[in-house]
Amino acid sequence: MIADLRHVPFSAAGSYIAFSRLSGSGETSETVRMRTVRSGACTPDLLEVLPLTDGGPAAGEASFTPDELAIEAGSGAVRIAFEDPSRVRVHGDGVGILLRADAAGPYDTLVPLGDGEWRYLRYEARTTLRIRVRAGSARSLSTWDGVRSGLVLLAGDPGTVFDIEEEAESSGPLQAVPADGVVPDFAEFLDLMPDCGPEFQDARELAAYVLWSTLVEPSGFLNRPSILMSKNWMTNLWSWDNCFNAMSLERMPWLAAHQYFSVFDHQTADGRLPDYINDAFRSYSFVKPPIHGWALQRMRERGLVDESWLAASYEPLSRWTRWWLTERTATEAALPHYYHGNDSGWDNSTVFENGVPVESPDLAALLVVQMDALADAAATLGRPQAADEWRERAESMLEMLLERLWRGDRFVVRRAGSAREVASSSLLTRVPVILGNRLPGDVFRALAEDIGSHDFLTASGLATESVRSSAYDSDGYWRGPVWAPSTMLIVDGLTAGGDSALAGRIADAFCRNVARSGMAENFDALSGHGLRDRAYSWTASVFLTLASRYRGGRA
Repeated sequence: MIADLRHVPFSAAGSYIAFSRLSGSGETSETVRMRTVRSGACTPDLLEVLPLTDGGPAAGEASFTPDELAIEAGSGAVRIAFEDPSRVRVHGDGVGILLRADAAGPYDTLVPLGDGEWRYLRYEARTTLRIRVRAGSARSLSTWDGVRSGLVLLAGDPGTVFDIEEEAESSGPLQAVPADGVVPDFAEFLDLMPDCGPEFQDARELAAYVLWSTLVEPSGFLNRPSILMSKNWMTNLWSWDNCFNAMSLERMPWLAAHQYFSVFDHQTADGRLPDYINDAFRSYSFVKPPIHGWALQRMRERGLVDESWLAASYEPLSRWTRWWLTERTATEAALPHYYHGNDSGWDNSTVFENGVPVESPDLAALLVVQMDALADAAATLGRPQAADEWRERAESMLEMLLERLWRGDRFVVRRAGSAREVASSSLLTRVPVILGNRLPGDVFRALAEDIGSHDFLTASGLATESVRSSAYDSDGYWRGPVWAPSTMLIVDGLTAGGDSALAGRIADAFCRNVARSGMAENFDALSGHGLRDRAYSWTASVFLTLASRYRGGRA
């Protein structure tokens, strides 16, 4: 596996510990740093790990496999491996080891416990490290400034072996959720990934590693084995990202189900889902788009969802849908609306350029798909009256979507509660193609022609803002770069509507660029370069799904 520690962290399934060449501020570091992904994004560094040679501490050249990280210096190396999710072993193979941490907080302290054992209290990271010498010898060089340890330093002689174990404050799930499977080791996990063809074997392995290594075990608000978005900065679970990750786990249905239900564990009484969760916090300030019905339907078609999963998801999905129909719909004559760009998942899209709330055509389309999924689920579960009601609601919303927001050649956005239309060249207004053959033929064809034009389709995939737009920005988040979720939704919609050729072209462009540029959060639409967080799990999941199912023009 080829991976750069400046972009892809070294970690293990289940662990909240990660090693990378990134500092807590997000800058590239010359040294390897041990970090915790607890409590959300950008948590502080824990320790720098440096080889000690005759010339003193050295940054060293770092490389890793899924089993071991090696920091080479002189004639030896510091070797790091996970013994279990909470414990790593650090071995000075022919070199000494320096464990160093700047005590940035007012309470950070290295406490000697005797016999080669210390506790490092890292207050801001909400964690404590227990450090033990397992072989060889080590000494503390730490100093006390009257309140704390001013600089934490532990030096091990050549051949010394340290065990470093995390003792976190957020130690267990708030409510027990049985894990009816065991997360396999990486080799077995890789074998369980979809077949992406011989040309994408390296990318498939990297995608599998990103997914496997971003898993964390249940703790705090995370009641299940959960795939975070990353162990770099985006160290949360957002409530639409989880659906894309679930969809890629075709051969591990138990783990796919845990990803799907992870956010429903925190559904409010009125049906709202959290914006995101981590082990220590859950936020309801925003929501994310209702793709959960679409994802459930696709997973049902692929055999992931058994009747018990379907039955368990029906009521929560119904409440989530009704929340949009009541809390985010002003009148019966209006469509549901977003309060903020973050609610759509397209945070800074030009759809929101002129204020909120807005009626955006993607939201109505996704809710039609979700209500169709609920109708099918109700029929399967023996609830014919509920099935009819969901079908009627879906049909009514589709008619209103076409009446209010279709302009003969394009969908538009309206400010909620008014007739004012918002000018936007965002790909977001093309997402209604997700409806496939539920759309009138002329509407589908117009959308497909627009999506396949040079305005959006580049050699790297689909730009999220027309490349001809004055608002286009190569690193503008949702104002230009190629993203995995938008690609997945549109490719699936084109396929469902019968344009498998265009769907295949888009999927192929995306997959080839990912194979070149890695599992980045998003990509420059024109150059293809990876942007922002470079080890993003939903990019890995969408790559695996598109490469295995859509490149040939079939879902």
